[in-house]
Amino acid sequence: MRFSWTTHDNEPRSAHSWTQDECRAVVACIHGMNGSGEQFHPLPARIPGYAFHALDLRGQGSDHIGARRGAALEFEMQMRDIATFVSALRKTYTGLPVFLMGESMGSLLAAGFVGWASRRGESHHAVDGVVLSVPVVGLKRPVPGFLRWILRRAASVAPSIRLTPSRFVNGKSIAPPLTRDRAYQDELSKKPHHIKGFSLRFLVELEKMIHDSASLAAGINAPTLVLAAGKDCFVRSSQIESWFEKIPAVDKTLCHYPEAYHLLWHDWDRNLVVSDIAAWLEKRTPA
Repeated sequence: MRFSWTTHDNEPRSAHSWTQDECRAVVACIHGMNGSGEQFHPLPARIPGYAFHALDLRGQGSDHIGARRGAALEFEMQMRDIATFVSALRKTYTGLPVFLMGESMGSLLAAGFVGWASRRGESHHAVDGVVLSVPVVGLKRPVPGFLRWILRRAASVAPSIRLTPSRFVNGKSIAPPLTRDRAYQDELSKKPHHIKGFSLRFLVELEKMIHDSASLAAGINAPTLVLAAGKDCFVRSSQIESWFEKIPAVDKTLCHYPEAYHLLWHDWDRNLVVSDIAAWLEKRTPA
């Protein structure tokens, strides 16, 4: 099923949708880099009573405009798209709570959106809580300062040059291990939404968002659940824990899965992860 609406620039957009006849609340999902809304598909069947809708991000592999895929991140545009998405869900599910869920890069966008919406004070953009799975608030293998400077300079001269992101994660052209489920990992590179290379502009914009992640945390005042994986290939769980402490929300919870890999609900600890998400939502949803 697809959920459709129109963005601020009058461009039709759609999202993966899993709805139920009787739902108590709505979960708006934001996927990560090189991902797709379909990656949230394990959650709806395991968390009954909630309508899940997952946005396919502008500039990612499901973008219907091919030239935009992997070309730019455009934080402000992503905020406007998410705002329109949340507003459309509120209009469709009048009176129901709306939770925002992000994964990886999508968690940074979701975190940024909470503060972005709060500063604007528009109730139809507000969310009732946020679930942030493995937010990439730093890199396990930091990029040296001189290399960041070179990338920024190169991006200003030739922004469209493309690189394989894994080079900055494991120094190789092959993808790092995202899950212990090897069959699922192997499927990812064959998905239609898979992008082999991202532009220098995109990578520099992503680096800036990671660098600014502390300020994104400072804007989160909604109830918050943060999930961290001990064997994450991108970010150390200690980096996420330090970032979590910067969130000013009174109602905040951190769950750590020591043996888990990055894609938590596609990994071997998926049952515990989904159970924790369901329990957290249950406690914050009216009966």
